[in-house]
Amino acid sequence: MNACLVLESKPARQEQKLITLRKYVQKYPQGWKKRLELANLLYQMGNWQQAVAEYHQTIEQQPHLIDARLQLGKILQLMGRQPEAIAIYEQALSLSENQGTQHHIKGLMAVCWGESQKAIIAFNSAASLEPDKVVHWLALAQVHQHTENPLGVLDACEQVFSINPDDLVALIYSYDALLAWGDLPAASERLSRLIALAGEDLRVRQRQIEQRLQMRLISGKEGKLTKKMIASALQQAPHGAAAHNSLAYYHILRGDWAQGGSVLAEFAAEHPHHPYSWYFYGRCLFETGEYQRAAEMMGKAYHLYPDDCAIHRAWCEILPAVNQLNELRPVVEEMLRRFPESWSVWAKAGRVLVEHFQEVEWGCRVSEQGTKLQPQLADAWLRHGRVLALAGKHQEAVEALAKGRELLPIGGYLQLVPGLVWLGESYRASGDAGATQRCWAAAAEGCRELRGFNPAAADYWLGRALAGLGERLGAIQAYQSALSQQLLYPARGEVEKNIQRLKDRRRKDSGA
Repeated sequence: MNACLVLESKPARQEQKLITLRKYVQKYPQGWKKRLELANLLYQMGNWQQAVAEYHQTIEQQPHLIDARLQLGKILQLMGRQPEAIAIYEQALSLSENQGTQHHIKGLMAVCWGESQKAIIAFNSAASLEPDKVVHWLALAQVHQHTENPLGVLDACEQVFSINPDDLVALIYSYDALLAWGDLPAASERLSRLIALAGEDLRVRQRQIEQRLQMRLISGKEGKLTKKMIASALQQAPHGAAAHNSLAYYHILRGDWAQGGSVLAEFAAEHPHHPYSWYFYGRCLFETGEYQRAAEMMGKAYHLYPDDCAIHRAWCEILPAVNQLNELRPVVEEMLRRFPESWSVWAKAGRVLVEHFQEVEWGCRVSEQGTKLQPQLADAWLRHGRVLALAGKHQEAVEALAKGRELLPIGGYLQLVPGLVWLGESYRASGDAGATQRCWAAAAEGCRELRGFNPAAADYWLGRALAGLGERLGAIQAYQSALSQQLLYPARGEVEKNIQRLKDRRRKDSGA
């Protein structure tokens, strides 16, 4: 697995410092302060196995060091060695006399156990005792992020900003949360602030690249700047899966699908044990229409790392495309067992059950669980509304979609526009022609705002809205514009069929 580490000094200086520290520790093996410094440096450099060994030795020499135990626990946790991390945290807990620290450690242990609600309670207790300690609020934000609760993340980050308005980690967490919540303008402002504070930071650079790719800034001067940013990310993280994925999509969105695919094929071949090398390659193949090969690659990611929520969701999306329903059912059941706190998992599982297994009642109840987990999140209601519509429960779908629309922030165009299209479809199925027309007209209007953030998605939804309104020529033009901006599959396949259908209808009308 890749992990993003923020280096305090350049790699060359770190290497020199590493040599110096190793020589010192060999000469003075009882010097625990330098050994701890060596352990910290090894962690920063990503050499976690050796860091673990040095932390263990430091703790043997100085058993009272709580911070060293917490750092060791953190590394073990990142390495997926949860039982060992818990044992280390228990030792730290027995040594601590500070109540805030005790609650924080209990929160860390709850995270290892997969008990997010207990972790939230523990970190909240720590923060209430020591409200000026950023570490408690950041830990709380991280758990909310894990449970897909963007509003919880934003609340925790606001507490951090009251202490340090320029806290980089909190700014990154809050940017991701604003995107998940749907407030695109606020997210863009937050990203601009991040760029001004730490534009060269890899985490910031990667998010900037993703935004530019969505905005289709891939040609002319802007395209050269995007390419330069990707080159910088690759230089900083030559083995980083995300940076290679950005390079692949830079080529794909410029129309060179073969080149984009080859970037990820080569990366996966060079990193066969990295699950995200196969995940990104499988996702790329799926979005470029190669469904069978996508299934093979995503299967590799799934078997390498079944504990990843994104891999599970992608696997559930790809398997139906290749008609592997026998394999799909156990994957859905496993996904619900592994990620019971994730609203998006319940929404995805509910849709699969309704759409591919025709288990209408069960699928709708599963989807509804997502709204119970995140009742204030618009996207949870919109996704549930879509499942209800697919199940033919249009009156209930209207209620759920309307609820989602009410909860959306002012700048929530990326979720508002599809929600309005779906709402219009359910109104039409319910026989309310006036509400249908109003929804589709509002969706078409919302596409103007969405175009500044994601022009391909805007034209896709504009095509659907105009087709519903009966404006066939406008719908064809919008769909063709989406294709010209490299709209990806499976939406691309749908659009190609829709264009042909609309053209046939226009010819039939002209003939009549």
